[in-house]
Amino acid sequence: MLVNLLFLILGAGLISELVPKNRLPVLWSLFSSAAVMYFLYRLYLLGAAPDFRLVYPWLKIPNLSINLEITINAHNIYLVSALLALAVLVLMQNTFGSETAKNALNGLVLLNLLSALMLVFSANYIQMLVAVGVSDVLVFSIINKVEAKKRYIYANFLADIGLVSIFAVILGQSGNIELRPLADYARLGHHKDFVAIMLLLCIFIKTGLFLFQGTYTGLRLLGFNRLNLILFTATPLTGYLLLLKTESLLTISAYSYPLLKIFALASILWGAYGALIIDNLRQKAVYFALMFWGLVYAFAAFGSRLASLDFAMLLMAAFLFSQILLLISVAASNENTVSEMGGFIKNLKFTFLLIVAVLSAYFSALLMLQPDNIRLVWGYIVLFGLVSSHVIGQILLGESHADERVQAMLHNPPALMWLPVACMAAGMGYYFRIAPFYLVPVLGGWLLLFAVRPLRKLDRWYESDTVQEADYLNTLYELLIITPIKVIGRVLWLTVDFIFIERTIINSVQNALKFMIFIFRRIHSGTLGGAILFILLGFAVIWWSWRYGG
Repeated sequence: MLVNLLFLILGAGLISELVPKNRLPVLWSLFSSAAVMYFLYRLYLLGAAPDFRLVYPWLKIPNLSINLEITINAHNIYLVSALLALAVLVLMQNTFGSETAKNALNGLVLLNLLSALMLVFSANYIQMLVAVGVSDVLVFSIINKVEAKKRYIYANFLADIGLVSIFAVILGQSGNIELRPLADYARLGHHKDFVAIMLLLCIFIKTGLFLFQGTYTGLRLLGFNRLNLILFTATPLTGYLLLLKTESLLTISAYSYPLLKIFALASILWGAYGALIIDNLRQKAVYFALMFWGLVYAFAAFGSRLASLDFAMLLMAAFLFSQILLLISVAASNENTVSEMGGFIKNLKFTFLLIVAVLSAYFSALLMLQPDNIRLVWGYIVLFGLVSSHVIGQILLGESHADERVQAMLHNPPALMWLPVACMAAGMGYYFRIAPFYLVPVLGGWLLLFAVRPLRKLDRWYESDTVQEADYLNTLYELLIITPIKVIGRVLWLTVDFIFIERTIINSVQNALKFMIFIFRRIHSGTLGGAILFILLGFAVIWWSWRYGG
């Protein structure tokens, strides 16, 4: 039955791609949403501990059989359900949003959902790499801005090459494509540090962690719905799923977990910096997502691997917060510059209540976690509360800088846009109805920070073109890679080209030619000495031919 549902999603996705973009877009959007919701309903009937497994012979190659595996069990059903729920939210927002190519985007949402599910189900390298590659192609199609496409495909293409190289090395030594025996590579494999560190770098690129976030900051050019689709259901998610599938490879190198800790914590801090300083609301959403993925990787780095339910709840909560930013943008007539907002609380009282509901779900999801490192959870709660209260406070309570058009048209988003967010927030609230008693103090602390706005002096950085237009990643790239290459090239030009080639080889050849020209001139000078020398050279040639010619 579940296989039929997967084919239903595939068929709906392909139909949405084939239907002209302006032909009955609301109807096809609702059809796509209904297909995913029916899948979600069938999963609900299976219960919390299903046991479904299908192995289909995919490719038969001599000495190597590749199977397509679909498995739904207690370990992944919550993540599968979360992916289906997020797809429904994206489809509903797309149905009633300002997207022009609704049918095409709906199809890409469904196909991306299938690729993510195939990665969740994967039990061998081939299915995993194919799912990752398909996801990259789909995201490339979702991105409808040329500059963002270039930055995205360049980084992810390099990561895909790295992943193929890693698993080629493992396959060459183990002769097995299954993921389960990966732990044996720690005992039998070679090039362990190379494999582990290269794998981590590919995962960092996929997720857009610190130093690699430039792949996603360029997505600020996209519409908010496309942005949220990519940040939480596409490539960053594939990076984390790769980590879960190949976590046993990290133990083969002593550098893996220290490197993972550094990049995870740096991503949280850098995400907080960007969310506080950057003026563009969509780019703020990218930095909030960077904070979230940094937290998820920090759990793995410090030995507190998240259960499927915990990760699913955190993923949905982070997505809902980004949806709140989308609704604020819609309420402000698609304004995306925070410095052009402020004082919106008078017209957006209902939106503020929705924000509180989403934050309650977010904090509940964090507080219900029981990792070994509880300080990490509380540290993130404090940091996220401080950053999010500053951003929301600037928009709702800060000094108004909105123009007359935005103020005149400012209103709560349409019900068809906020209703899906409210339903999911209410569902999460119902699930966390026995949340720890300290949720109320945490939410009260957030409201206090929201009202006081202790970081309001940071608002002045919105007016700094130097800060807003600075591309630290490209600057770092220029300083650490491009500049050293230019310096080395200059040094090599001076030493090799100028000194060695020009001064040594060319001058030596020139002097040799001058000497030969001098000799030939002496031979053909018509003097008695030249004639004698010419005759002697002739006898020398005759003797050499007689002596060695035979």
